[in-house]
Amino acid sequence: MAIDTTLRDALSAVTTASLVRALTRTGVTAFHPRGLSGRGGGSAIGTAYTLRMIPARNDGAGDVAAAIDAVPQGAVVVIDAAGSGLALPFGSILAARLAQRGVAALVTDAALPEEVSLPVWCAPEAGSGALALVGTQQPVCCGGAAIHPGDIVVCAPGGVVALPADMAERLALEAVEQQRLDLWIQREVEKGETLASLLPPDAAAMARFEAETKPG
Repeated sequence: MAIDTTLRDALSAVTTASLVRALTRTGVTAFHPRGLSGRGGGSAIGTAYTLRMIPARNDGAGDVAAAIDAVPQGAVVVIDAAGSGLALPFGSILAARLAQRGVAALVTDAALPEEVSLPVWCAPEAGSGALALVGTQQPVCCGGAAIHPGDIVVCAPGGVVALPADMAERLALEAVEQQRLDLWIQREVEKGETLASLLPPDAAAMARFEAETKPG
């Protein structure tokens, strides 16, 4: 599913910290994968395409090549490796294929020992063992976060946040407003205002904020 241009612009303009605060206020939990390291630089936004892997036994496994070739352009691929930290099988080859298909990023609690050709957020070290594919386009757990197919995933140097698609527009607008407020509070502190009325802002501070930042 393509992301609306206005929504993409709004999400690109805010920090993941602002999105985290907006999500927390709505009561949504388990949206922020933890323990992952960003590699390859940059940021990415896309809809989640999920794969689920578990430690391999001797029995059969899913077709990883077919799963990778089914990923749509612009997606953020989220691979649940059961929190194992095992190395993603053929990691550099799979990443190269995803990049060639125009995938925005790869997020996984598997490890990728090799350098890869697209932005990646992954486990920092590889354990001993192999992974087998057992599902695609299912709700998954990645780094302790619940990721559903079609979630809007925002990846940045500050981390990864998954937004429920039906809430993404409202959350983006709230994050934009939160960031405006945070910048105004920072300017107030730099001017010598005390924190007592600013964290959180009281009614008088909010009135000043609205008056000073009102468009036009």
